[in-house]
Amino acid sequence: MIDLSQLGPVALEGTDAVLVPVFDPRLRTFSVQLWEHGRPSHIHGLLENFRYADEPVASIDGFLAEQGLRALTTEEGARLYAGLVQAKGGPDWTLLLMSIGADEAYEQD
Repeated sequence: MIDLSQLGPVALEGTDAVLVPVFDPRLRTFSVQLWEHGRPSHIHGLLENFRYADEPVASIDGFLAEQGLRALTTEEGARLYAGLVQAKGGPDWTLLLMSIGADEAYEQD
């Protein structure tokens, strides 16, 4: 289950790298900023045209490997995806919250 209080930048445990989810409302594209040592380092999605939040998440491990970093864990990937959807906001964020709520209700039954 995703802890919604942990959304926002995703720190890669065991490294000093942080992934920052970004949605550009003008271009309507998603990207992920890689910060290292407290400074911006690279952008996943600078050249790509990620229209859906799952696209940068699906290809982030290759991007991280190019930067000499480890792949995301399942939990980190889920938090990054939720962070991207939250960055976009609007109905997509509302639907994700409703989906998480429905999953929690189902697990309690």
